[in-house]
Amino acid sequence: MRKVVIGLLFLVCLSFRVEAAVVPSDDPVGQKVDVYFSDTFAKLKLAADAVSGPADFRKAMRPVITGVPGIFGGSYIDENWVIREVLFPSHFLARGFDLKGVGELHYFQDKLKEEPGAQLSEPAHGSIAQPRLIAMRYPIQKDGKVQGLVSMMVRTTFFLKAVGLDKAKAYEIICLGKSAETHGTLGDDYKEIRLSLPSTEWVIRYRM
Repeated sequence: MRKVVIGLLFLVCLSFRVEAAVVPSDDPVGQKVDVYFSDTFAKLKLAADAVSGPADFRKAMRPVITGVPGIFGGSYIDENWVIREVLFPSHFLARGFDLKGVGELHYFQDKLKEEPGAQLSEPAHGSIAQPRLIAMRYPIQKDGKVQGLVSMMVRTTFFLKAVGLDKAKAYEIICLGKSAETHGTLGDDYKEIRLSLPSTEWVIRYRM
């Protein structure tokens, strides 16, 4: 098994960079995963820095959604984890929804208090009403205090295609030690990509 370790860390400047060694040239999937999350979180940070409240959330998110395929939706979440605005008007029913009652988010709510930073949830399995999704969030900070988050949901199938995992014979996405998305049988000869964010660790194992 060959491993590629990629660290995505928050920088004072408006971007992210790889923490460990450069991804090997013979691992195009690892390179694309690195670029995908580095670029997307950098754009989310720009939106978080630009937004002043729910009223200008959509305007702040325009540069983000124009550069990321497969956007399903997004939201402005206040400091109490209540959705105050949505990216697309068709999702208006989500306004006022209290995310504190969502068990899967309790870990991220605690981490936001301890160490504010980029958040990457495990891939959601989807349902009849909602496709498989990956959620990304970035804190809004003013004068050193967290005042909310900007969030974005991307269809998992678009993420897989963007990084080349749609062509893999097998893959597994592990979030915080829990297997969240699998396809095929990995066997022993697979590559591994490790993503480390302040609030999340993803491990992607794949075999082409």
